[in-house]
Order: sequence, then C-alpha cells, then structure tokens
Amino acid sequence: MDQHPLPPAEQSPEPAAPRPRGTLALCVVSALAIAAGTLGAGAYINKDSLVWQRILGTEQVPEAVRTPADELLPLLDSARLATAGKAADANQKLRAEWVATLEMLNRHVGLLTPSALPSSGDPAPQSAGPSASPSAAQSPAEAKAYAKRLASAGVALVDEALGAPAQESRSLAGAGFELTLQARNLLRAAGGTQEQIDKLPAPQPASAAAGASGSSVGPAELPRFVLSGCPVIADSTAPGPASSSSIDDTDVQVLASESGTTLGWVADAAYRLGYAYNVAGARTAGTVREGAWARSASLVGFATDLEHQFAGVGACEPLRQPAYQLPDDAVVNPLDAARSGEEQLALLLRDAAATQEGDARAFLLQRAWDQGLYTRQATGKIPGFTHVAGDATDESPSSSPAPTP
Repeated sequence: MDQHPLPPAEQSPEPAAPRPRGTLALCVVSALAIAAGTLGAGAYINKDSLVWQRILGTEQVPEAVRTPADELLPLLDSARLATAGKAADANQKLRAEWVATLEMLNRHVGLLTPSALPSSGDPAPQSAGPSASPSAAQSPAEAKAYAKRLASAGVALVDEALGAPAQESRSLAGAGFELTLQARNLLRAAGGTQEQIDKLPAPQPASAAAGASGSSVGPAELPRFVLSGCPVIADSTAPGPASSSSIDDTDVQVLASESGTTLGWVADAAYRLGYAYNVAGARTAGTVREGAWARSASLVGFATDLEHQFAGVGACEPLRQPAYQLPDDAVVNPLDAARSGEEQLALLLRDAAATQEGDARAFLLQRAWDQGLYTRQATGKIPGFTHVAGDATDESPSSSPAPTP
C-alpha cells in the first residue's frame, strides 16, 4: 500500500545541525562589543586601563627612588662584619679605624635613615651582599676597596646637600664630609700611600653647582650672599657651632632667617683664628713662623671680604677686634692653641651654607670641605659634624672673645 506524505503541518521537524564553536564565540564577542558600544562600557576593554594591563602583563611596576642616604646601611653592615672578625686584632691601627667607621656610620644612619636601624629587641641586620666571613679579619686590600666606597658615598651626600632644604642640607653635608674624611683615615691605616689617598673621591660642590647652572665661582672670589641683617656677636662668649642633631624641625626657618648672624659667626671665627696664628708666628721661628703668618693672612683676608658684604645691609658694628683672649696653653704651645680653633670654623661654614642657595651655598660648602680637610691634616682630627652642641671639651682660640689687655 502506497504511503502518502503527511501534510506539512503534521510533519515532525528535523533536528537542526549544531553550529561550530567558532561561530558561537564570534557571536558572543560581537554581542559584547555591541553591548559595550550601546551601554558605554568601553572602559572594560580599554587596553590602557589597569585591569587590562594586569591581564596582558604590561602593568608598569613602580620603581623605588634611591637616595644617597640609602647607601649608608650597606656600608654599616660591612663595617659590622669587619669589626666582628676574630683575627681583626692583627692590625690594631686598622681595627681602630674600622671601629671609628662603624661608630660614625651608626650616627649618620640614625640621623638620615633612622627607620633602617633595628629596634633594641631586634637582632642586627645581616649584609645582603658579598662580604668577608665574621670569623676572619678584613684584609688591607678589602679595606682599601671599602674606603673608596665610603668616599664615593660621602661625595654623593654632599652633592645632594646642594639642593636640599636648610636643615636637611646641613645633615647631608655633615655626613658627607665625615664619610669622605674617614675614608682617608681607613685607607691610610690599611697601608695606602699618599698618592692613593689623594685619588680618593672628594667633594667638589662648587664645581657641581657650576656644571648644573652654567655659572662659576672663582676660588678667591666670594659670591653675593643673602644676608638677613647685621650679625649679632656676643661680647662674652663665642657662638657654639650648631650640630645636625641639636636642631629640630621647628628651627629650620630660624636657621634660614638668621643668615646674617650665621655668616657673622664665620667672619668672627676667622678673625679670631687669624689673630691666634699671628701670635703663634710671633712666638715661633723659621718655617713654622712663616706658615703661621701665611695662615693668619689667609684667614683675615677671607673674613674681611666676607664682612664687606654687610655694607649693603646697613650700619653694622665692626667684627674685627684689636685682640682676643687665647687659650691658657697659648704661651707654651702657641701653634697648637691656634690650630684648636680650626674645627669650629669648619662647622660654622657648613651651618652658613645651609642659609644660602645656589652658587652661594656651593661656595660655602666647598670652603667647609677645604676647612675640614685642613683641620684633619693640621690636627689629625675629623671635625665632629654630628656632635651635639656643648659636647666638645677642647677650647679654641675663639672660645672666649673678651679683648686681651
């Protein structure tokens, strides 16, 4: 019996063929694109957004900005290992300089990066870089290499002080000067020659400022200083040099507003030193006399040029006195008595630099470095740029300004 097809309305539908997956994905993407354009959700497919940068792996990782002070902690760790060596007693002179370096760095880390120091209950941090074993002493060769690192770090701190705020500039410059001078002591104790010591990196703030601004300051030419007013010099006691750790944040504006007084202290200290060296020359003979008188002339000339700038401020009282009271041992040791005032002048120059900007600051920082270097050569002592005011026990020719009868 023939079968006739059913009417179309009564036929059962055939199953539809499955769509390819690619077609389905294309539909989904198209739908999303249409939805994004329609609903204003374009931010979700913006490849410059942080979400898409994370998905695509193109997110920029912020880089930590390092400062010259960050080098202090690695230097401190290396000094700890050097002083912890069991065989470090073989060279007592070198060990003494390692200890002095450790103590100095502890002060500067505490001043510039106090958060890097461990608390009283935490163990001392270990150095992350390669270093000598704590069971063996640092060799002289390693000490020489470390001295170069120490001097380079000091130079970087002084360069940073050129553009830093007043208080920060004082701290950075003082730390930089001490690091650079201590590097010379360490290299000498390790058997370094004078030629090697002279080749160590040294601060050149005046040259650095000239390279940055295109201007220059001659070695004998004073720049124009910003003076807040006439200097105020007490008649009974000389001003003690301020230290990095004796001035808090509330005194920063006071420091900048008293540039006249601070520079007046510099001129006054130079006048007093000049007088002390002049007396020392009169009480000595030969090359010692000639050297003392040459130093006196240099100091008095610098103070005179500096005082001339106060003529633009107003009718200021003269800074130079006919005579000054000298330390008690000036009769027996006149040259040593004169040299005992060199440290104070170095600290005052550093303080005065913080009250200035640009070439004026660079000039005074250069004079402070030259003065600190001269102090080390003449007295064997590195100026204590981080000592609290009043801690010094040595009196200088400028410690008492009362005129001598």
